[in-house]
Amino acid sequence: MVGTLFRLAALLPLLAACAAPANEGGGNRAPAFVPANAAPPVIAEASNDLVGAVWLWAGTHRGNAPIASPEAADRYTLAFQAGGRANVRADCNRGAGPYEINGATMKLGAFALTKMMCEPGSKDREFLRDLDGVSSFNVARGQLILTLRDGNTMRFNRQP
Repeated sequence: MVGTLFRLAALLPLLAACAAPANEGGGNRAPAFVPANAAPPVIAEASNDLVGAVWLWAGTHRGNAPIASPEAADRYTLAFQAGGRANVRADCNRGAGPYEINGATMKLGAFALTKMMCEPGSKDREFLRDLDGVSSFNVARGQLILTLRDGNTMRFNRQP
């Protein structure tokens, strides 16, 4: 009898832990179950024109300075994915990172990129530096215009 009581006393804390709700206590627990047919996350309405296209860099406009444009637009691209991820190609390097949209305001997070040494004359560093300075966007007539914090603009054409 004492042995049975001892075993029950040892099992009670285990049973209580199993019966506790998944989010109780704030510990490191698995996320709540999400059914496969659940609605996808909501994307800001303004971003709907962005998602699903590949955007080819046409150039960066810097006031009265000559337009900085790539020799091959298909080597400098952005592709926005649903859920806040963007894929980037900067000449010989590729990567991805987060983006956030609030109305016409856009913030591109730090891109995790390959670190290849591109050919001399590459504009990969300039392209990535400018993407880091994006503050807002506009999509009109098949063109994406990213406005930088310094007022300059990057222009992209939708890949046909």
